[in-house]
Amino acid sequence: MPMGNSVGRRTARVSAVLLIALAVTIPTIEVAFAAQPTITSFNPTSGPIGTSVEITGSGFTDAPSNVTAVTFNGTAATFTVDSNVQITAIVPAGATDGPIAVTDSEGTATSATNFDVTPSPLPTITSFTPNSGPIGTSVVITGTGFIGATAVTFNGTAATAFTVNSDTQITATVPTGATDGPIAVTTPGGTATSATNFDVTPSAPTIASFTPTSGPVGTSVVITGTEFTGATAVTFDGTAATSFTVDSATQITATVPAGATTGPIAVTTPAGIATSSTNFTVTPTVPDEHDRTVTLALRRHLVARGSVTALDGFDDCESGVTVKIQRRRPGGGWATVATDQTNANGVYREQIADRVGSYRAVAARTALNGGDDICLKDRSPRERHRH
Repeated sequence: MPMGNSVGRRTARVSAVLLIALAVTIPTIEVAFAAQPTITSFNPTSGPIGTSVEITGSGFTDAPSNVTAVTFNGTAATFTVDSNVQITAIVPAGATDGPIAVTDSEGTATSATNFDVTPSPLPTITSFTPNSGPIGTSVVITGTGFIGATAVTFNGTAATAFTVNSDTQITATVPTGATDGPIAVTTPGGTATSATNFDVTPSAPTIASFTPTSGPVGTSVVITGTEFTGATAVTFDGTAATSFTVDSATQITATVPAGATTGPIAVTTPAGIATSSTNFTVTPTVPDEHDRTVTLALRRHLVARGSVTALDGFDDCESGVTVKIQRRRPGGGWATVATDQTNANGVYREQIADRVGSYRAVAARTALNGGDDICLKDRSPRERHRH
């Protein structure tokens, strides 16, 4: 047998074995392609604005083809992708009769039949609860035809927060600025107005801050907060302020009363009591000190007269002041020889024994108004009496 034929047959057998091995060991790679969405049906097939529609089909969640839009005859709707075969969409305001379309990254599916947009029913309000409350109260409104509601008002003031719970119920929050009056609900079908009024009651007050945060009795304190209108009392750690002014619904100016101690500030209104979260610190009173001058003049046989003057004009340190007339002792020191009181003009006059010597007039240090005012001590220059 020729050598060349033998080698050729061996080479062919090795090649066949290698091909079989490769066929066994190399896995098959399958490439998956996202399917374009399809719409097979939807339910219900008609309804007013706000109707919830279940759309059935396929390819709604195939990655990466997530649904990006649902439209009713070209008007975009809000929607939820429930599964790969179902979407729930809400018939949007402005929708008209026509097909439903679902769009994802692979394309757009359009329904074979139309969704019919029917007229929205005129809403009605049968009741609401509670029937009164302050700003911020949550009110449950009962009636019909609420689906698609676009506005809820309290005596004309729009509620910025409301939820359409169902076709027969809405929950709304009484808005800032609301006043006593009817509640109204507006839908694409019209506006319903309640037969009775919602009464807006005063809100409980709140204290946000106060300034200054410390001071003695008599300090003027500005209190900031809410719902201060009609305030009947302000207290400092339980001691009533006899002087306070309600500047506005958000500000009160009060004077720290005598007897007040360190503690919280409280404001009372017909709607409740607000208490500050921090304390007002009552500090010791710093008295007002009033400088004085005392004069003395001597007349023969012997009359001492003069005046007491407060340098800042504080009358209480001038009138009714006790003035001591003193004579210098021969051995040193001073002896009081007479006492008098000034009149309303701060003037005094006193007859004393006619004796030679040096004299002076003294007005002692005196506390007035519970220690809030101090009349400082002063004495006159010396006057020499000779016969």
